[in-house]
Amino acid sequence: MKTLCRIFYLAVLMTILGGGCSPKEKEASHDTVRLKFRLGLELNADTKIWEVSNLFKTELEKASPKDNIKEGEIEVEFYDQGSIGSERQLLEAGYFGVVEMMQVNTAVVTAIEPEFGLLNLPYLFKDEAHHQRVLNGEPGRQILLKLAKHNLQGLGFYSAGFRNMFYKYSTDIPCPNSPAHLRGLKIRVMESPTMISTINAMGASAAPLPFSELYQGIKTGVVDGAENSAKVFISSRYHEAGISCFTLTEHTTDQHVLIANSDWLESLDPKYKRRIEEISHEIIPVFNSIWEETTLDALSQIKEVGVRINEVEDKSVFLEAVDPVYANFFKSYPEVSYSLYETIKNY
Repeated sequence: MKTLCRIFYLAVLMTILGGGCSPKEKEASHDTVRLKFRLGLELNADTKIWEVSNLFKTELEKASPKDNIKEGEIEVEFYDQGSIGSERQLLEAGYFGVVEMMQVNTAVVTAIEPEFGLLNLPYLFKDEAHHQRVLNGEPGRQILLKLAKHNLQGLGFYSAGFRNMFYKYSTDIPCPNSPAHLRGLKIRVMESPTMISTINAMGASAAPLPFSELYQGIKTGVVDGAENSAKVFISSRYHEAGISCFTLTEHTTDQHVLIANSDWLESLDPKYKRRIEEISHEIIPVFNSIWEETTLDALSQIKEVGVRINEVEDKSVFLEAVDPVYANFFKSYPEVSYSLYETIKNY
């Protein structure tokens, strides 16, 4: 049944996008356009991680004299807000070449390539500087190369910082600072086995729930809270659903990845392929600056709306609690390189 649903989705998507014809077949109607392709993502502008694809599109469409590329020569058809599918569906569409490029969360990529799950292991990264070194260094490159067997090419990682926990909690007592204090809280997580086991190990009860249902889930008591970035918290207005504590657990990192269909990318004129690869790296520091400013502003707004921001001075109790997550991860994914994990940890 799942296979039939996937086939149906891809058939509908091909129809929506013009019968599945390639960008080269469609470009003839524009004299100035030499390369036209599709870029899909599930996010909207409020999330700010959306800026990755927006920056990529904006910069790629500019002139590049050194490559003899004129402005308007490249056109990116931009499909955001899940208009052509969820992140999982975009990966499938990318594999078949129905969509040439996509931006997705690395946790979603774990479903087809377990090595990406390393990036979501709890308390693996010491700080954001360590996180950036790994994503933009040799360990990150090795992980991106794993996509080759899926007819996909990873172009670059984009950090969305650390994820934190937030929930409804009595205003008469301090916000939790240990696993014992989190017991009984139902916390929404993405449908990722690693993230589910992490929240459970930290003392709360993980509750997988679609992001689109989270606000109402908090409001009605289906869950007590969730875990995400400060920006996502404030843009989704979870304080209006009753959230009263935002705890800086910084238990795992969040990152997105730009991915292209390999066959399509290799078929391009070398100057276009080179430009796509260059831009995917050039936008990293620009996006990092946007994200840092956004995070500081979001934390300030969280305070302004009356939500308590809870610092966790001693994370050692949480580090100890999540030890079993690592053993379970490598038991579930024996094909994942333990030596790569050790490299990441000490990079």
